Amino acid sequence: MLRRHAILCGVLCGLLCGVLPLAGCGKKGDRIPPRLAPLSAIAGLSAESATEGIELRWSAPGPAGAIDHFRIVRSEVPADRACPGCPQEYRPLATPKPGDPALRGTGEGTFGYLDETVSLNHFYSYRVSACDSRGRCGEPSAPAHRLREMAGRCDCQ
Repeated sequence: MLRRHAILCGVLCGLLCGVLPLAGCGKKGDRIPPRLAPLSAIAGLSAESATEGIELRWSAPGPAGAIDHFRIVRSEVPADRACPGCPQEYRPLATPKPGDPALRGTGEGTFGYLDETVSLNHFYSYRVSACDSRGRCGEPSAPAHRLREMAGRCDCQ
């Protein structure tokens, strides 16, 4: 009887030690990566006239080390169809990285970019986003507008 009891205990122990760890504690689903907070929106985007084109300036959100590049988008329409308050159709213009010669650092955390590909008598609207090394971009900035009228003379915002 003692021997039968020992065999039964051995079988039960084997089942408990061998099968239960394989069962787990519930249904396993797809792994979900932790969500990283996106970069904050660019602050203070402005568009000013320059002899060579339109100069953009903005302040970077948060620590500069988190920013891999900026995404600059632009909308362009002939001056006679300009509508600053209307929705714009933005298209990619540039993706400069901090330290890129095309991206002009104007101080701690502030940047500038010169759009030299502008045409006379056209209305331009710009937005800028900060992006990390994985290509995730924060919210785009508020739009900045500029009307390019004559060489050396640009009026309205």
